Amino acid sequence: MAIQYTPVSAIPKIVANMKRSFLTHRTQSLEFRKEQRKASSAIFLSVRALLRAVNENEDAMVEAIRTDLNRHKDNEIPTIKKAIQGFIDNLEDLTKQTNVAGFHEKDECSIRLSPLGTVLIIGAWNFPMMLNIEPMAGAIAAGNNVVLKPSEVSAHSAQLLTQMIERYMDPQVVQVVNGAVEETSALLKERFDHIFYTGGTEVGRIVMVAAAKNLTPVTLELGGKCPVIVTEHTDIAKAAQAIAGIKTLNCGQVCLTVDYVLCPKHLRESLIQGCIATWKHMFTEDAGSCATYPKIINARQHARLEKLLATVKQQNTVVFGGRSDASQRFIEPTIVTGVTLKDEIMQDEIFGPILPIVDCDNLQDAIDIINQNEHPLALYVFSDDKAEIEKVIRETRSGGVTVNQIATHCYNHNLPFGGVGNSGIGNYHGKFSIDTFSHKRAVMIRSQAHL
Repeated sequence: MAIQYTPVSAIPKIVANMKRSFLTHRTQSLEFRKEQRKASSAIFLSVRALLRAVNENEDAMVEAIRTDLNRHKDNEIPTIKKAIQGFIDNLEDLTKQTNVAGFHEKDECSIRLSPLGTVLIIGAWNFPMMLNIEPMAGAIAAGNNVVLKPSEVSAHSAQLLTQMIERYMDPQVVQVVNGAVEETSALLKERFDHIFYTGGTEVGRIVMVAAAKNLTPVTLELGGKCPVIVTEHTDIAKAAQAIAGIKTLNCGQVCLTVDYVLCPKHLRESLIQGCIATWKHMFTEDAGSCATYPKIINARQHARLEKLLATVKQQNTVVFGGRSDASQRFIEPTIVTGVTLKDEIMQDEIFGPILPIVDCDNLQDAIDIINQNEHPLALYVFSDDKAEIEKVIRETRSGGVTVNQIATHCYNHNLPFGGVGNSGIGNYHGKFSIDTFSHKRAVMIRSQAHL
């Protein structure tokens, strides 16, 4: 479907109106952020309005995601609900000032969290609801107003999200700008108080350059080649099940998915058979004929993966899978062996259901391989040996780490989520969202008795 793009000529006015709206200070009171109503009492505003929008449109959201990605009901919507409810339940604690000691006994000194102002959020297409709504909820909870730019690639989700915001949200709190490169470029010419971008590293650099012209702070949620280390001290069957499951979630179009496996040679075959068994169980023997197997988002991404598959078949050994169908945007779950760090498949984030297995002689070899690449968004280890686990954590760098499972650190909103180096700048979720979208303001009030 084609969504209606926002006229480029209208973008400066939209941003200017939002900046003027912020200066009314309406968005900064806790009551307004949580549950202020319009005079008609018909539509909740701010954080509660956002939760109501999700609750009342859950089926439509699931259908939009299914249409865009053929991803059927999963944990995206429950995760959004939990995140928003967390802000509602804990907003006073999350935003309260911290009192600190002063120079004199009667000095009143505190650190107060001030909203940054008008925030630009540029969402991603692979989780088109969660990666727009969750940062938006954090920005609103911190007292900001938001200009939201959903990805045009996931068009059905962007259209529904636009309708939800227009129906449920105060236009002085959230405005949506739809479009592609031209509209996004126009937005980046405007002066925002913070820019939050989720997507690829290449565009992340463009966003950062544009932000630097106005000294605008940024949060960049990017990606990279997330490795998993499988050691001898683990249950191979359980490791294979977790790896295979995440690799076909969203057809591998997940920033936190396993990009490649580091595994001792003598465990490789057991791991391969475990992955194959998992996929056959998930997709009734053949993913190509399974109605619930996800699809690649569009023809351009499919062509990129087909080209990578062709190179892989020349450079490496495909031990399972390898089929594709452009008419269905289908890429079969694929396992590749005989992989070296110089091969094409190890140069960039795969972002698809192709799984390279890299042989390593020992744990130190695996660590050295990881450290030759850019810092990943996440790193995974399967081991029951505490010393092995701590060695990996100590001697590598990544945005986050999950041990004996894949990506679950992302769903705990008591933990920060974000990258390091090429995988991102800054973090969010829970209190970390409040910190990201707030300025820590030093305040000292001195009694005139001390003057």
